[in-house]
Amino acid sequence: MSQPAPRPSRPEASSHRAALVATQLGAALAERAWSAASLDGAPTFRAFFVRRGRAAFQPRDGATVELAAPQILWLPFAARGEFRLAAGGDGAALQASEDIVWRTIGENPLAAQLRPLLDRVLVAAAGPAEIDMLFAALARESRDPGPGAPVMSGLYLGLLLMHLWREGGLARAADALAAGAPTAQRFRQLVEIRYRDNLGLDDYARLLGVARAHLHVACARAFGRPPQRLVHERLIAEARVRLRDTAQTVEQIAYGLGFRDPAYFSRFFSRRVGMSPGAYRKAARLAPPPPPTAFAAWP
Repeated sequence: MSQPAPRPSRPEASSHRAALVATQLGAALAERAWSAASLDGAPTFRAFFVRRGRAAFQPRDGATVELAAPQILWLPFAARGEFRLAAGGDGAALQASEDIVWRTIGENPLAAQLRPLLDRVLVAAAGPAEIDMLFAALARESRDPGPGAPVMSGLYLGLLLMHLWREGGLARAADALAAGAPTAQRFRQLVEIRYRDNLGLDDYARLLGVARAHLHVACARAFGRPPQRLVHERLIAEARVRLRDTAQTVEQIAYGLGFRDPAYFSRFFSRRVGMSPGAYRKAARLAPPPPPTAFAAWP
């Protein structure tokens, strides 16, 4: 990869499609239901905030998830089913496009630990008053967007995802994994957090507090590949997912992965995959969807 350099401004995603819509759910005399829906024709991530009362999510396959206020329900991109809010209950609902969720998670220093939110149903406590304020702010930006509304909505969404990470048990799981982990495992975790930052192997070794030679030996023994190859594999894995599952342009994906030059990214991808990013995207979208993967499966 090329040396770090100031990054040009990233192109914005197409403005014709709403990236995030939030609404307040007032109390009603009868039970209400919402099915998994799309946003301007595109499937979305969903979140429901139960401020008062009780609710439940019934997936198409699986057990019913019961909620009692105050709680948040997070539904990943692939979740299908029906959310039911009991009579007298109130709260808020959120739909977020894949692009804004990917961008919000991908640009967070804790991206590796937030990524499990992409593929799991999660229930988290919502006691702090700021959660109510977050949903109110998101609803306001959806209803009456002011200057910079997409940026503001992305910031609010990031705070909500961080709360889900904390309260949903993902933070404790990450701490348990990091405690006492060997060099190769710590390197893998560090790559997950920093792979977009264009770091060299000396930088990784310094951050881990080991010699570069020790890092090379540790990765070769644990994974059968040198550390530089592992970094490249992680970049390619992320590029494949974004090309297949998001509407981001190749240029946006390049900048999002830390490449200062989209043309270099295209050459980097082509050498390792055997086809250009554009050709891969066309082929991937014609193929059957792959089985879901998780951070724990890499490398």
